[in-house]
Amino acid sequence: SETMARAWRGLRHALRRWRRTLKAHLPYVRRREYAKLARKYGALADAVGMGSRRAVDARIVIRKPVTGPLRAEVCLFVSHHCGPALKPHVQRHMEHLLGHGIDVVLVLNADDPQAPLALDDALAARLRGVFVRENIGYDFAGWAHAYALVEPWLDVSRLYLVNDSVIGPLDAPCFSALISRVRASPADMLGLTEALQPQPHLQSFFLVFHGPALDELARFFDGVLCFADKATVIDVYEMRLTQRMRAAGYRCEALFPTLSQDPYSANDTWFRWAELLDRGFPYVKASVLREFGAHPRLRGFRPLS
Repeated sequence: SETMARAWRGLRHALRRWRRTLKAHLPYVRRREYAKLARKYGALADAVGMGSRRAVDARIVIRKPVTGPLRAEVCLFVSHHCGPALKPHVQRHMEHLLGHGIDVVLVLNADDPQAPLALDDALAARLRGVFVRENIGYDFAGWAHAYALVEPWLDVSRLYLVNDSVIGPLDAPCFSALISRVRASPADMLGLTEALQPQPHLQSFFLVFHGPALDELARFFDGVLCFADKATVIDVYEMRLTQRMRAAGYRCEALFPTLSQDPYSANDTWFRWAELLDRGFPYVKASVLREFGAHPRLRGFRPLS
């Protein structure tokens, strides 16, 4: 029965959470994590020593240039592009942002920036710019590169940085409520959720910068390099961006505060995604959809390959 199936799914999820938490405390796992950390910082040292390319040095093709001032609220939306068409959830997400009066500049990280791009004409007409860049440096390099290109046009009160790692909005009223909360918040830097490891920081799939924090963000972007290792990007840019803003005296806020203080299972977007939905969170991570796509809460959303 559906009740039994629901109970089994809940039990399986609880067991998986317990197993991950237990493993995180085992000595051999800690040794493995240490080895990963050593490799990561070795790669970082090599990258710095060899002079990693700056984000703005990547090859880029401007498919639609920005032709006028970008005012009020602007989103730099970065997506990994395998082409020629956009990922369906990327188009849906941008349409919701546009529908709430937020201008969108699309940044596609692609293996071949010259490859054909199939972009819906109606959507393309609404976008303020479309850039296809060499796929190096992950999201932060994409944001930094796009920022450098649009900065002469920027006269914004609020800048959104969004990537394609979340699926949604799953619920239009929840998304509208989210945007209202963003606009009402006095914080200088906003995220939706906060990670506790390796140090507390706002997760970068959806960030918003407001007022004087925009100047600090510009300085931050000016130094972004194209690291080849995703874990290094997280440590050097995602984690340190929040730390940098807080150190500069800016207020940083997660709109959906952490539901657990256990650092080994504090990633609410994975461990407590259903509880987040109950609290009005309008997204689910792509990794969750792959793992739990058959869950009743996620019906109607195609699991990603």
